[in-house]
Amino acid sequence: MRYVAILALLALAAPVAAQPERPAATGTGDCAPSMGLNFVCGLNQPEDLLQIGTSKWLVASGMGKGGGISLIDTEAKTARRLYTGQSRPDRKLYPACAAPDVAVLDTHGLALRARPITGLYNLYAVTHGPFESIQVFALDARGATPSLTWTGCMKLPADYRTNSVTATSDGTILANVQMKGGTTNVDFINGHITGGVYEWKTTDKMWRLLPGTELAGNNGIELSKDEREFYIAVSGTQTVAVYSRADTSKPLRQVRTPWFNLDNIHWSGNRLIAAGMMFDEPACGGTRKQILDNKGNLNCHRGWVAAELDSVSLQWTILAYGEPNPAFGGIATALVMGKTLWMGSYQMDRVAYRGLPGVN
Repeated sequence: MRYVAILALLALAAPVAAQPERPAATGTGDCAPSMGLNFVCGLNQPEDLLQIGTSKWLVASGMGKGGGISLIDTEAKTARRLYTGQSRPDRKLYPACAAPDVAVLDTHGLALRARPITGLYNLYAVTHGPFESIQVFALDARGATPSLTWTGCMKLPADYRTNSVTATSDGTILANVQMKGGTTNVDFINGHITGGVYEWKTTDKMWRLLPGTELAGNNGIELSKDEREFYIAVSGTQTVAVYSRADTSKPLRQVRTPWFNLDNIHWSGNRLIAAGMMFDEPACGGTRKQILDNKGNLNCHRGWVAAELDSVSLQWTILAYGEPNPAFGGIATALVMGKTLWMGSYQMDRVAYRGLPGVN
């Protein structure tokens, strides 16, 4: 009942982080359902999830060493490696690096953009290994099973800790840097500015900070449907900040969530969905700030929330939530496929799925 009360209230809560320093992938040793959640296992910290068009396929990132990029069949409930080393480099557009070694490829945030030919996409992936970069892949979903081919990358400074990425239809890339210059999650938990949004254009192939986007823990990022605005999920302030691409000097509008620690934010069809872990979790010792001050375990499994945000009115609608689950923590991403909610995790060896409450 306490969770019902928390999610019913609209009282504001103190600033807190959406993502601690990541642990190694963990699991319970089996893939059995737990507390209303079902799982697809055999993954390596699948922090981000994207649906390929309207198909049954999901693309999953892998934050552990060699986690790479995986493909999930949501009907068969199976997962396999999607990127296995195929490359067709575009040296003119992306001259900076060679194809990544699948044994060390470490991916974080993802973005998928349709190309003019139906069934073809550009996939952008934040990577921390073998070096800090945005890797670009060509995804072909025209056959029975999607395939992925590396085409190039853009390196980022080694002291940047990039979290998420998005891209426009003309190839402009926005990279959301959560921490840089030695800052850590402790800094944004305490409300200090730690990162910013950096833009890369095909015309000059240079990274430039977008002034005004320096925030306390830049986390998830997404573009508006018309590409005129972008949304940033901010860890330290538990807000979604909406910016105009024409003028980033300050947010156009902002909204806060008192229930959960914002992590990723993505379009799921026509729904803008954010997910994260419960703001004040008694099972872990309270808020992340309280846990930090008491030298507790920031990786403690917390309750979770998935919510839809109206991008104009900035009104939240709770889609689903759950109490702490020993089989699934570190919830970072949520998306809806038909009557099913899918969730990714930066901690686990699995993704979770469950039916949407109230949907038959």
